[in-house]
Amino acid sequence: MQTRWGLLVTACAACSGETDGVANGDANTTGGDGQMMMVDARAGVGEPADLMGITLYHNQVRAAVVTSTPLPALEWDANLAATAAAWVAKCTDTMAPTGLIDHNAGRSQGHPWYVGENIFGAGGGATAQQAVSSWASEKANYNYDTNACNGVCGHYTQIVWRTSVKLGCAKGTCAGFAYPNSIVCNYGPGGNSGGKPY
Repeated sequence: MQTRWGLLVTACAACSGETDGVANGDANTTGGDGQMMMVDARAGVGEPADLMGITLYHNQVRAAVVTSTPLPALEWDANLAATAAAWVAKCTDTMAPTGLIDHNAGRSQGHPWYVGENIFGAGGGATAQQAVSSWASEKANYNYDTNACNGVCGHYTQIVWRTSVKLGCAKGTCAGFAYPNSIVCNYGPGGNSGGKPY
């Protein structure tokens, strides 16, 4: 299966989502130090069915980061999700073209802060878990000490950006694209600006 993803960090509204079958309560995950941690599964309340679990998957990545103060959980934001849905429905690929939808330069309009954005595209089906796993795999390219990437790592750093606390995503299909099945996630306030992620 072909996959391709992109990152655009600009102002955008936060969005929300539901969990992967855990409607209320906590889900276990293993932190970066090997310790069992709890992730609040309620943070994804409001996610669309086709993205069920995307907030939980993001929060599992954040919970795995070892810091003196744990990263706050992302919470689903319907406004960010609406921005993502409106954008993915436009199926715009004019910048390169790349066969993947473009980043939304206007995504921060109507939101109280700069909005970050991750885009995942797949030639076959695109799932919430595939998108987050793809972005999280960029951790291997990120050096925290030097705050530098050896390859692409901006999707990962957006996921773990400490001050990003809202998430909103949408899924769409763009016929004729090399990567027609897309997932767009918006983060508020957006990261990848002004220092290290945590």
